Amino acid sequence: MRIDVLGPVRLRDDAGGIVDVPERKVRALLVSLAASVGETVSVDTLIDRVWGEDLPANPRRVLQAKLSQLRSLLDAATPAGHKILVREPGGYRLRVSEEKLDAADFRRLVRKALSLPADQNRVRALKEALQLWRGTPYGEFRDELWLASDVAELMEVRLQAVEFCAEALTAVGEAEQAVSLGVPHVAENPARERLVAALMLAYYRSRRQPEALAAYERMRSHLAEEYGVDPAPEVRELHTRILQQDSGLDPLAGQGSSPESAAPSAAEQDSPATLGVRRLPAYASPFLGRAEEIKTVGELLAEHRLVTLLGIGGIGKTRLAVQAAHTAADHRAAEAWFVDLSEVPERTSESVREPGDRIARVVAAALDLSTPRQGGGDLTERIAAALEARDVLLIFDNCEHVIDEASILVSQLLVRVPTLRVLATSREPMALPEEQRYVVPRLPVNGGASPAVGFFISRARTVNPELEVDEAALEAVAELCRRLDGLPLALELAAARTNVLSVAELLERITDRLDLLSRPGRAAPRRQQTLRGMLDWSWSLLDDQERILMRRLSVHPVTWKLDVMESICADSPRQPAPLKEAPGAWSAAKDSSPRDFLSRGRVLPILARLVERSLVSTVNVDGEIRYRLLETVGTYASEKLAEAGEREAVELRHLSYYRNQVECAREYLFGPRARDWVRSLGEARPHLSHALHVALHRGDGADAVALVLNTFWYRWMTGHIDSIIEELPAVVACAQPGETPADQHAYAQVAVLATVLEDQQLEGHIERVLASLDGFADDESGLLAKMQVQWFAATCLLAEEEYRTPGERLADEAIQHLLDVGELAGAAFASTQRDWFLLEYWGISPKGLPDGHDAERILRDHGDAYGLTQVLAVQHLLAETEGRTENALELTNQAAALSADLGLNGEVAYWRSVQAVNALRKGDLTTAESHLESARELAQRTAFVFATASIEAMEAVVAHTRGDYERAAELLEGFSAEDRAVASRGLARFLGEESLPTGLQFSRS
Repeated sequence: MRIDVLGPVRLRDDAGGIVDVPERKVRALLVSLAASVGETVSVDTLIDRVWGEDLPANPRRVLQAKLSQLRSLLDAATPAGHKILVREPGGYRLRVSEEKLDAADFRRLVRKALSLPADQNRVRALKEALQLWRGTPYGEFRDELWLASDVAELMEVRLQAVEFCAEALTAVGEAEQAVSLGVPHVAENPARERLVAALMLAYYRSRRQPEALAAYERMRSHLAEEYGVDPAPEVRELHTRILQQDSGLDPLAGQGSSPESAAPSAAEQDSPATLGVRRLPAYASPFLGRAEEIKTVGELLAEHRLVTLLGIGGIGKTRLAVQAAHTAADHRAAEAWFVDLSEVPERTSESVREPGDRIARVVAAALDLSTPRQGGGDLTERIAAALEARDVLLIFDNCEHVIDEASILVSQLLVRVPTLRVLATSREPMALPEEQRYVVPRLPVNGGASPAVGFFISRARTVNPELEVDEAALEAVAELCRRLDGLPLALELAAARTNVLSVAELLERITDRLDLLSRPGRAAPRRQQTLRGMLDWSWSLLDDQERILMRRLSVHPVTWKLDVMESICADSPRQPAPLKEAPGAWSAAKDSSPRDFLSRGRVLPILARLVERSLVSTVNVDGEIRYRLLETVGTYASEKLAEAGEREAVELRHLSYYRNQVECAREYLFGPRARDWVRSLGEARPHLSHALHVALHRGDGADAVALVLNTFWYRWMTGHIDSIIEELPAVVACAQPGETPADQHAYAQVAVLATVLEDQQLEGHIERVLASLDGFADDESGLLAKMQVQWFAATCLLAEEEYRTPGERLADEAIQHLLDVGELAGAAFASTQRDWFLLEYWGISPKGLPDGHDAERILRDHGDAYGLTQVLAVQHLLAETEGRTENALELTNQAAALSADLGLNGEVAYWRSVQAVNALRKGDLTTAESHLESARELAQRTAFVFATASIEAMEAVVAHTRGDYERAAELLEGFSAEDRAVASRGLARFLGEESLPTGLQFSRS
């Protein structure tokens, strides 16, 4: 196992593989401990380094969760890796030797090299050290103040290594290598005299005296202007000797490589004597990042006579086609001819009278055939006759705007010339029976070593040869490539801007990508000189209906289901405007022309055409197809949405659709179809988040209240409560009580929920909860709305001894009122929550419902599966309290199965930890650990922090039982008093206090 910090922080396993550390805060924790390896870091210091001023509600509890995640990652890196992270009296430390850290290796190798003479041995040692360097130390954390001295020291050691390596290379006759090594560092360190001196001598010995003198002059000017000093005497002396061409500075004999050793040129390798005639475009820039695609296209051409490369403009279809044609022609010794259709104008009403052989004439010209003045059929015959009995590959490039004509000609030629193969590029297919389609993928963006990043850096260095890509820049490049969807044209246009903007500045300006990304290049077609030009070309090929759908999809840049798309993007004859009053531009557009009206039945065929043209991409989600716009396309389409005056109207449709959905969901979540609605809302979470953002941005309090209130129980049930804790106060701040009673009641309910979920450690929390219940009207509907949340508010009182009695009174009052008005299911559910708190905290037996009502029967009759999990929770707790362990085990398994069936990961995580308790009671430690591993994974997946403490407490018990007392102490050390009390109470009930680790026993806590 190794921890690498010379660049992006990474954890490597025993085999050298990368262990992904996906969460930034866990990486920060790893960095904090690695930077202080061998030393103990206090809990307060860790919290400060990981969160700074942006502290979570319960820092110590959350820190424990992050430490637990880090231990899991260490286990993945090496067997029993969790033991590396140890708890000390003063905090935590990593128990690893220095050879496990690349920074320590780097320092050691440099020290070793400097103890050697300036010969090949020193060169080898310094090169080995420098190979460890992947970028600025500590990557994304390089600017943290607590790392400043370490980063600066490592940067200094690296510069020393470069200086000594450049000197040693020059000494052993490798002056050119010394120049290549030193030049990038001089630009960043112009006052570094030893480095400049080493570079001057390397230049001189490479027969580049003017550059040696220029290097000195740049340093001299910089020192004079910035510091008012001259170079050191020894550097001035070297400058003088170079001017005098002192023979003592001459390079070693035999330096350099002989001309005879040079590799053969590309022209010599591709001798025309061994290749067929080839008329293909030549490109000045190298072809990068498409090795797999070239292989695939070559295989398709070997099996099919017509292959069409499909993809959005700028994806690189033409370059891929040309490169694949070279490869295919090499293998077959075949001819390859390029037919450029981009300059053929699209057919219009004015061009109908043109001869019908427009495409044939372009093909004939490409093949150097003479063309008659008129007559299409004769020309097609001429082409066929000229190609007969020849092994020929024709590339038809840019077919999309003349796709019908191109398809006819290609079909005729394939029939008449059996030896012909055609490779076409287009944004839509030819739809011929013999056509084999291949959708050109985007360049992958998966980190600093991805093809997209390599492509960008290569192109950037053509306009900025001195571009230095350090770790910060590499991260920015990867993010830029992702934001540009891995489109080669977009990346190339962005790279062209690196002569005036840094990569970080490009990334900051990415929202203006359509106009920012352009190039003055004269060789590229106009439509490829700007990103906007490329998209304008694609837009011009769409009909009115396709443009309507594409621009409306840009209202939210996430994946769409077809039925949602039909509901939001299509118009209704009965109600062409959205549910709310639309702006005048929308209505005017509706009335101006039937072409602007998109019916629901037209959405699917239009969507299919947009997919074929690669403007809409598809994603497979659990066997179902979803649709999305690339981010770049979405930016362009969003502009068109605004130009059409439709943005506000489509946003309102989107908002209204999801408000209606969550209002339905609130009812169905507690019925027989709960599982389907949990899944449906899970899929819709990005859309719901966007809808809430739009409502808050618009100041639309009623919709914001409806969205957050009606998704509250979905998020509570599934454990996704982290975001709602932040959103509830934002909605309360945005909204007003409203004009209608219903709006006023909903606002008051949201205010109560927001107050209940405040940090309970804040002073006056209970008082604010009680005060929030006064926000309801005194009429009958206001009283009902109050009682629907009063029992929930009462739960935070039930956990406090001082407030238990008033809390019980509030809960009883709410339950009775719900029964009185006929809300039996609501009363039954509320009773399970009250009874669980009373039993868990105070050992009071369940009270159930008054008047002979049975909560379990009511919930079963209602089909409320989630409610039944809460009934089972109370029954399980009672069985454990009364010592009925077998019954408790059966109830645990029932609750876990029911929760899993509903897809409630937070609930399942809790029940898995209880199953671990049951396994431990039977002495089955392996099964207990398996259940805990599952519980931890589920809790982390949903960020369900409330389950983390009980899971880690149970892990401590297992470690204690195995005799690993140090591990048990580590797990429990950071527990707050509240966490410790909850864990102690529950586990002592299950296992007996005598079985618990010392830190969990009541008498010693």
